[in-house]
Amino acid sequence: MILSLSASAADLASEVVAEMSLARTAPQQYAQIVASRLVGYRGVEGEKVVREAVRFLEKSRPLPPLAYSDGIAQGALTHVLDMGPAGGRGHRGSNGSQPWDRMARFGQWIGHAGENIDYGVRDARAIVIRLIVDDGVKGRGHRKNIFSKNFRVAGAAAGFHAQYGRMTVIDFAGAFVETPGRVAVRSALPGAPL
Repeated sequence: MILSLSASAADLASEVVAEMSLARTAPQQYAQIVASRLVGYRGVEGEKVVREAVRFLEKSRPLPPLAYSDGIAQGALTHVLDMGPAGGRGHRGSNGSQPWDRMARFGQWIGHAGENIDYGVRDARAIVIRLIVDDGVKGRGHRKNIFSKNFRVAGAAAGFHAQYGRMTVIDFAGAFVETPGRVAVRSALPGAPL
């Protein structure tokens, strides 16, 4: 039986890419959004990580928005469908695949490729803010992906995760040439909330 992902999961995925584009094109404006949303933040690194993220945004030069790629989104979807029902985590798929391997099933990525994953959050702005702040992540790799000049195109997929309820996979590339007609199997566990 083939089920389609819910409209809310598809909407969340496209909203995340749009939200990252807002942060890239208007980083000073986004600094105000981050500061106002995280007043009194008490994460792993405390309020200092929020101040660091705000300073980063305030000093950042605007970048072009990310173009949306259906092929990249399909690669992200394969990871959601692989890891979500099992409650898995991380960038390596159950078959050993990496983000660039999954993207390559749906086209040709050019230049650089990368991936961000969020678990548990159901709001696009909250996901992007969390990835920009990158609390507890050494090197701020998620933030670096969002603001990389090497990434011009992205795709995302969101769906059920057995442990966290929701996972969102965001894949990036320098450019992407779609393979016509290739579509990931859009299935999920029967009865699993998306």
